[in-house]
Amino acid sequence: MGSRSLRVVLALAIFMIGSSVAFAQTKKATETPAASGSFDPHDLSGVWSQDHPRNMPVVDRYWNYELNKEEPPMTAWGKAQFDAAKSSFGLHTYPLAETNDPLYHDCTPPGLPRVYLHPFPMEIVQVPGEIIILFEYDSLRHPIYTDGRKHDETLGPQWMGDAVGHWEGDTLVVDTVNFNDKTWIDRVGHPHSADLHVVEHFKRVQKDHLVDDITIEDPKAYSKPWTAHLDFVPRPTWTLGEQFCEDAHSFENFDRKGAIAPK
Repeated sequence: MGSRSLRVVLALAIFMIGSSVAFAQTKKATETPAASGSFDPHDLSGVWSQDHPRNMPVVDRYWNYELNKEEPPMTAWGKAQFDAAKSSFGLHTYPLAETNDPLYHDCTPPGLPRVYLHPFPMEIVQVPGEIIILFEYDSLRHPIYTDGRKHDETLGPQWMGDAVGHWEGDTLVVDTVNFNDKTWIDRVGHPHSADLHVVEHFKRVQKDHLVDDITIEDPKAYSKPWTAHLDFVPRPTWTLGEQFCEDAHSFENFDRKGAIAPK
């Protein structure tokens, strides 16, 4: 082989090696972000909090006291109950001494879905056959059975209801019934009866983004089902604190504390 041919072969070899290295580096660079953002959509575990700005007056932060801005379609019974409510939140507030919010003065649990509106984190724990949501607020727990069982008809009416769930693709569908009628739907006084039926669709759409689409059905209180949407972000360094209602005064203090915008 002549020297000219040898030089051509060497040049081609060097070009091919360089191209392979460049391709490998480019491929590795494009794969790195995907790897760092990868997640299991069926893994909802960890501490989460709602993703909303808090540096504004409480009255403007509707997500602290209502599930959405639109008024739900109430029946005549539901509207009468709502008109009789005296809330300490929202556009028409009453002093705590005058409120008839069932949460205050009696240390009662907020119920579901109202518990989501109190600005405290929650932790999701997953074990075979069960998913448990632990709320920092009043140290409440909400077990969701995913082992295929039906609702337990032997239970009496529950503050947080009786929940069963199943996966539809990457979405956890949670069906909750068997509520008592002693709570409000939200913090402004939208009512519900013992016929309340709540369906939630939890989905981890991104590594750092969990959504909960809620459908509320209660034919006594509402003329048709209505919906709400909640967004959560992970708080991997947070630990749930211990909170219990010891008396009305301490309960009001920690409930108010979570609604104060940070300075």
